[in-house]
Amino acid sequence: MAYMKALNSTQFYACSKLAPLLRKFLLQLNPNANQSSTPSSSSSLLNPQKIHFVASVPSDRRDEPHTMAHLSKYFYEATAGKTCRDLYHPQYASCWKALAVNVCSLLPGSYKLFFPLLAIPPLVKGGGYTRQYWRDHTLSYSEISFKTYLIAVMGLSMHCCIYHIFGRHKYYFMGATGFISATIIAPFLSHPHLRLQGITYFNMMLEVILKKSEIRLVQVLRESKLFGTLLFMIFNTRIMELLQHGAVNQFWMMYPAKIREVDRNSEDNSRVMGRIYPRGYKACSHDRSCDAYILDGILKYSFAGFTIEFARAVISKFPLLYKRPDRFLPGLGKILSFKLMFFLAAYIAIYRMTGCLLCRHHGRDRPIHNRIAAFLSGTSYYIYPKYQVFTLAFTKFVEMSYDHWIKTAKQLPEWATRLNKIPFLHLAYMVGVGYMYHALTFHAHLSPPFNNKALNYCSGNRIENMKRRIVALMIETEWNKV
Repeated sequence: MAYMKALNSTQFYACSKLAPLLRKFLLQLNPNANQSSTPSSSSSLLNPQKIHFVASVPSDRRDEPHTMAHLSKYFYEATAGKTCRDLYHPQYASCWKALAVNVCSLLPGSYKLFFPLLAIPPLVKGGGYTRQYWRDHTLSYSEISFKTYLIAVMGLSMHCCIYHIFGRHKYYFMGATGFISATIIAPFLSHPHLRLQGITYFNMMLEVILKKSEIRLVQVLRESKLFGTLLFMIFNTRIMELLQHGAVNQFWMMYPAKIREVDRNSEDNSRVMGRIYPRGYKACSHDRSCDAYILDGILKYSFAGFTIEFARAVISKFPLLYKRPDRFLPGLGKILSFKLMFFLAAYIAIYRMTGCLLCRHHGRDRPIHNRIAAFLSGTSYYIYPKYQVFTLAFTKFVEMSYDHWIKTAKQLPEWATRLNKIPFLHLAYMVGVGYMYHALTFHAHLSPPFNNKALNYCSGNRIENMKRRIVALMIETEWNKV
C-alpha cells in the first residue's frame, strides 16, 4: 500500500466515487478485456503519472448521482475477507499493540490542534492580563486538548472492536466510532467546551449536507453569493434584535447598545458625523461621540480579523521556520488573507454608521434603527462568503429565536416543555462528530479543512491512511471486474 501515499485526497475521492466510470474507461482502453484479466501490477494503475484521468473526468459526468447505497456496495465488496489489521493497523500484528502505540503517541496532536485556542484569544484580548487569567486560560486549553485526545484513542480502537463484534467491516459504523467516543466524553466536557465543539461540528455537518444535496434548487442557490448574503442579512437582523431585547444573551460578532433616553442638554462632539448630519445634541445611545464610536469599532474589529488570520498563517507555516527559513516569509505571504479583516471592519462600520445616522435623523434611538443597521451590515458577508460564517449565523438565528420564545412566552405548550428537556447540545456534538468522521472517510472533498486537520492531527494521520487503504481496495476490486 505504500504507493497510495503519492495520491492526494481529491484523486482518492474521484477514484472511489467514479468506480463505474473507471470500469467503462478501462474497457474503452482495452475492448478485448475479459472478466479474468488482472493488472500485472497495482502500482501501474495508481502511479500518479497515470491516475490524472480519474480526477480529470468532465464535470458533467463527475456529478452523476452516487448514493450511499452505491458507496456501501463498493465498500463491502472491497473489504470482504479483510481484517481490522488490513484496514486500520497493518504495521501492528495485534489490536492491543496498536492501542498501546496510539495511547503513547497521539497526545501531542491534540495539543497541536488546539494551539490557536491558546494563542489567539490573548492576542485579541489585547490587555488586562492577570495571573488568574493565564492560569484559567492554560487549564482550559489543556482540558479540551486532553479530552479530545481521549476521543481520538477511543475512536481508533472502536474500529477494531466493531470488526471483532460483527466479524466484518460496517460502512455506516465508520462514523459510529466517532459518535460512540463523543458520547462517552461529552458528559465530562465543561459547558463552554461542549458548546464550542458541539456548535462547531454541527455547523460543519450542515456545511457537508448543503454541499452533498442533490436538490436542484439547493445546488443553484448554494452557488449564489447574492442569495447567501440576503439570508445572512435576515439572520443578522433577527440576532441583533434579540440581543437588544435582552432576554437572550449569547455570543455574536457584536452587541447592540441598549436604548436610553436622550439628554437634549448634551453636546454633539462629532466632527465628521456632525458635518454629514448635524444635530445640536447627542441623539445616540452609545457613550462616546459618533466619530470615536465608529472609528474604535473599525480599528478593534480590523485588528481582531488580522490577528486571527495572521496567527493561523504563522501556525500553518511554522515548521518552515526551522526546516526552510528562507521559505517561511514567502509561504506566509501566499496564505495570509485580509478578507476576514475587511469583512469584520465593513460589518461594524456599516452597522454603527447607519445607526448613528438614523438616530440623528429622528433625534433619538429607536428599536427599528438596530434592525435596519443590522440588515444593512449583513451585506458585508459578500466580502467573506464562507460556509462557516453562514452556518454560524443560521444556527444562532434558530437557537436564539427558540430561546427567546421559551423565556418570553407566558405559557408554553406541553410539547415545548418536553422538547426543552432534550439535551440538544450533547446530541449536536455526538451526531456532529460521528457524521464528520464518516464524511472525512467517504466524502473528503466535501469535508471542511478544519475537520480534515482535526481528525488527522488527533489520529496522527491514521484516519487518512485508513481512507487511502479503503479506496485502494475499492479501485483494485473494480479493476478485477474488468
